[in-house]
Amino acid sequence: MKDKAGKCYKVVFIVTQLDIQKAGNQILFRTIQSYLMKGYKVLLFTSNPESDPNRADYNSLLGKYAKNLIVYRFNPFLRPLWKLVRKLFCKTENLKIKGKPDIPEMEDAVELVDTSVKAGLIGFISQVSFFLGGFLKLLKLVKIYRPAVIYGYEIYGAPLAWCVARICHIPLVTKFQGTIAYPILEKYKTSSWFRIPNHLIGLKTPADLVIMENDGTRGKDVLLKLKFPSKRILFLIDGVDKGFYIPNFNKKQFLKALGLSEDSKIIVVVSKLKRWKRVDRAIMAMSEVVKKIKDVILIVVGDGEERERLERLAKELNLNNHVFFTGAIPHSEVKYYMNAADVFLSLYDNSNLCNPVLEALECGKCIITIDDGSTKDILVNNQNAILIKKEELFEELPKAIAKCLTDDELRQRLEKNARIFAEKYLLSWEKRMELEIGEVEKIL
Repeated sequence: MKDKAGKCYKVVFIVTQLDIQKAGNQILFRTIQSYLMKGYKVLLFTSNPESDPNRADYNSLLGKYAKNLIVYRFNPFLRPLWKLVRKLFCKTENLKIKGKPDIPEMEDAVELVDTSVKAGLIGFISQVSFFLGGFLKLLKLVKIYRPAVIYGYEIYGAPLAWCVARICHIPLVTKFQGTIAYPILEKYKTSSWFRIPNHLIGLKTPADLVIMENDGTRGKDVLLKLKFPSKRILFLIDGVDKGFYIPNFNKKQFLKALGLSEDSKIIVVVSKLKRWKRVDRAIMAMSEVVKKIKDVILIVVGDGEERERLERLAKELNLNNHVFFTGAIPHSEVKYYMNAADVFLSLYDNSNLCNPVLEALECGKCIITIDDGSTKDILVNNQNAILIKKEELFEELPKAIAKCLTDDELRQRLEKNARIFAEKYLLSWEKRMELEIGEVEKIL
């Protein structure tokens, strides 16, 4: 397509229910950023409302490249009725908890998604609503901009993008940030289609290329179970920001600026505060750690629906002086907390091959996480991390934290090996996206 000056350029459409966030969702941001830096124009076609308080300022994130980003927002067909639908079909969760917080036991697993047939129906209706609300608008925009390729981004974007791409004879790429489907397919087999239909419909959408992020959730295995051709699957681990690591970081000055004791031992957790990310495990472990180490602080970096519960839990355990919540902060500032950490924790239920673990490796941190198989390609127990079996967390997590904080030789060895691994094996986001765009350009 040509601009007003007659210059030719290629356009990429990204169809999704998501948006670039102030904190988190590095994958969508890096996808858009990388295409813009390669000289493409990007049209983000999203149902995320402009009023979303977590939505990022594109200009500050993308700088001079923001001028080539076009954002088109639309309302899913049933959005005006969605509150009523939720009241009719969904259980209302009371977030104002009285007494002790409703936190699961440390070793218990939390379901990532409601797998009831009723919840499956709600998910399917939501996906159809997204499709109906966006179809005609997307079709019109495709005829105006004539994109070189359409991305169906995540489970809602994929079916809509497929339909329009097929009508207009445009190459289609689907992209997923991981999946919750594997354990559900294993447990429920064919009845999974009644329990998570929106997920499976999105994942099974035919495409010229499907990009599945290797986040430890066995996304490639899911695609193969759904009979997706292996030759069309691009399965890649995320990149990292190579500027995250700050040599000779002034930890004392940073802690002083936060109003914390300069000599504190620092434990860091970085995540959106969702139930399945299990920050409660870190807080409960702290109740034992403080008995052995007085000057220790757990810094929880992130925000979300679980924050109130987690704050109540810290209060119940008399940890107010030992647990510090930052709230949501820009991703560019997370590196300061990461570099200040003596120990980094990742205690997710589903998979711990997440961006914060990669960033902790990049920063050369002492990592303690769950031995769930998801990190087997990057973490080795007692070599560049401490891995603990989920069933042993209650006993072993506090011990492991205390050991790493008091045994300087152990902690420094783990830190050194983490940094060596990151330098040798972790790709920058730039190189990671070069691989993706290179594969996409083969189908144009």
